[in-house]
Amino acid sequence: MKKINLAYWGLAIATTLVTANVSAAITGQVDVKLNVSSGCKVDNSNENGNINKFGTLDFGKTASTWDNILTAEVASTGNGSDITVTCDEGVSGFKVSIDGGEKGDRQLTNGTDNVKYNVYQDAARSKLYEINTPVTFNTAATTPVKVPVFGAVPANSTPVSEGDYKDTLLVTVTF
Repeated sequence: MKKINLAYWGLAIATTLVTANVSAAITGQVDVKLNVSSGCKVDNSNENGNINKFGTLDFGKTASTWDNILTAEVASTGNGSDITVTCDEGVSGFKVSIDGGEKGDRQLTNGTDNVKYNVYQDAARSKLYEINTPVTFNTAATTPVKVPVFGAVPANSTPVSEGDYKDTLLVTVTF
């Protein structure tokens, strides 16, 4: 009886060790599609990993407080000029929307302090790009259309800590 019992437990332990490394898998497919047709392209942009980089809005350098509005204009990544969109024949317009940045409400941060800013459609900074609200641009076939993006940081009398303040805006062009 002891020999059978020992053999039984030995077999049970060996079976457990062998089956402990067994795993299951489920395989399926994902359809991948691309429709090539008339459309638009953003000129003067570069790729940065898996995202397009359209440009930089650089407010420069300032002290920890400032009395004036800080202003800037987006310089395209490709050649430092305006962001431009060129559409194929048959496409009469496109829309541009700009999100609220990483915090959702257009704030630059250095990890400690935040500085509010906003982006506008004109140099006078009177036509705001509302967060995630598309703005329509009309176009004539194959004629580049400038997409102006101007920024403003309001005057600030409360000292903020030193450092590089950053944010990332997602600009979406739909057509």
